[in-house]
Amino acid sequence: MQKISGKAVNRLKLYLVFWIFLSIVFSTVIYMQVRKETALSAEIESLTAQVKSASAKSQVLQTNIDLKTSAKSIEDYAHKHLGLVYPNEIIIYDDNYQGDK
Repeated sequence: MQKISGKAVNRLKLYLVFWIFLSIVFSTVIYMQVRKETALSAEIESLTAQVKSASAKSQVLQTNIDLKTSAKSIEDYAHKHLGLVYPNEIIIYDDNYQGDK
């Protein structure tokens, strides 16, 4: 069996320490990247939920705008509140009626 000299043992120890150091550094870097990716994934999910919520709210608001600016809704409002009279419409007033007061 061959005997290993003191310099060879020191060199092997140095290589071993070097590889352990590299392993620790790379493991730490990979761990930090995984944590960063996990945090970014959670942020993406949160932002996606906010976008969906804002989109739904925007759609509701657009529907309300469309309803309030349609010719039919404007005509109905004018007829009920502003006294619009349709052609050939007969209006009967009752001086004793107190329903709107």
